[in-house]
Amino acid sequence: MRRENHVIDLHMHSVHSDGTFTTQDLLNMLWDKDVDIFSFTDHDSIGCYQDLEQGKARLYSGVTLIPGVELTCQVGGELRDMLGYGIDVSVIAEYLDRKYSPENRIRKQQLVLERFKEICRKKHLTFDESITANEGKKAEGYTVMFMELNRHPENIAKYPFLNDATRLYWDHFTNPESEFFVDETFDLPDFEEAIRVIHQAGGMAFVAHPYVYGLSDRDTEALVRFAADKGADGMELKHQSNREGHVEKLRRIAEKYQLYLSGGTDFHGYNKPGIKLVTAYGNMQMDFRDMEPWFGLVKKVEA
Repeated sequence: MRRENHVIDLHMHSVHSDGTFTTQDLLNMLWDKDVDIFSFTDHDSIGCYQDLEQGKARLYSGVTLIPGVELTCQVGGELRDMLGYGIDVSVIAEYLDRKYSPENRIRKQQLVLERFKEICRKKHLTFDESITANEGKKAEGYTVMFMELNRHPENIAKYPFLNDATRLYWDHFTNPESEFFVDETFDLPDFEEAIRVIHQAGGMAFVAHPYVYGLSDRDTEALVRFAADKGADGMELKHQSNREGHVEKLRRIAEKYQLYLSGGTDFHGYNKPGIKLVTAYGNMQMDFRDMEPWFGLVKKVEA
């Protein structure tokens, strides 16, 4: 590691899920920002680590990479995410290959896209009917339609929230009470399965971004408690979705349920403009003291 005062980002996405930068792009950007502890946490993919194994990307010297993944889950039929840190990527790869074949991924995303199209037709929105989801990436059906809807100013004039990827996704697309809701949970693991798989891979399971789901303080704590009861090891303290007072509330929740702390920007590149590595919207910076209690307990890759 390069220094005593570490620069940390433990949550980011590449082209292997729903990000826009390659593994080497991210490594270059992290180096430029002097980041020395980080994790690639693609949704349901360990593609970045395969890039490193295959020589398609190379770590800079003096950095510490914590092998990670973000497993897309469902809790009571609603989308929730579980982060895994210090994983054996080969174990996770075997699980993902078994759970999601490329054909099944593409089939699901195309089905999600068609359901989204039907909603947009009923709303008399303008879009190209020929668009398809053909890669099977996480949230591809949603992303394809989001990009298409934003090509037409008349759609934004009618529904201004359509140009906010995060708000549209969490407040509408994944919200059963919204007219834009599309159920994506039909093939997803629950928290218990995700935590079990992460532990089988030698990793530690962390509840991702507890406040991103738009829940009340009470329901946010209930979600974390539920995960802790299922065996989660920690929760994400720092995240770009946090608002005033959230970090303090999350600290209290973590202490109450004896959970470790992690944090990261959830960087996606151009898919979520404005979110920067390390600092997100300027509203976060992970402190090594928060992760120090578990840092020595997980597998790491050091160049």
